[in-house]
Amino acid sequence: MVDGLNVASPVESMPLWKNGGFVEDPWTVIDDDAPIPDGRPVFVSLDRWRNERDDLDQRDTPVGLLLAPDSDWADIADMLTHFPAIAVQMPKFADGRAFSIARLLRERDGYTGEIRAVGDYFIDQVPLMARVGVDAFQTEDPILIRAFENGEWPEVANYMQPALGTSEVPAGTRPWARKKGTKE
Repeated sequence: MVDGLNVASPVESMPLWKNGGFVEDPWTVIDDDAPIPDGRPVFVSLDRWRNERDDLDQRDTPVGLLLAPDSDWADIADMLTHFPAIAVQMPKFADGRAFSIARLLRERDGYTGEIRAVGDYFIDQVPLMARVGVDAFQTEDPILIRAFENGEWPEVANYMQPALGTSEVPAGTRPWARKKGTKE
């Protein structure tokens, strides 16, 4: 187990929702104490990557980062392009730090690879995660899997905060949002 996250064995993978459908997922989240399988892309914790960087850089298959909610990756921000995928961990649905991590990765650090949500979340959070840069959703929750299969996407029409992307209404032009200095 990686910080409360059930870790898939190297031979099984959890359903992955990406680009509007379920896709084959070759990636495996690997526990810090588990051996790393050959020939398979793996997510490792930030600590494991720091400790085993030289060995992990020698692999023929991709290595991704698993960022826990309390992760501080500032010392490697210039190396993020090295990782084709980063998984942001949600240990419980009420822990929103993965939202902040995804947004920081995209806006502050300029990360353009896959950002994947892993852990405990529910369908109402998916559109909000997408707004901050998460573009893949891994889950073993049968309720969430069914919601994805049924095309549920509980979009909210009006937001108070801007998000990533060009389709967002610019800040200060939202008629439904309060403006500084008004009593609306």
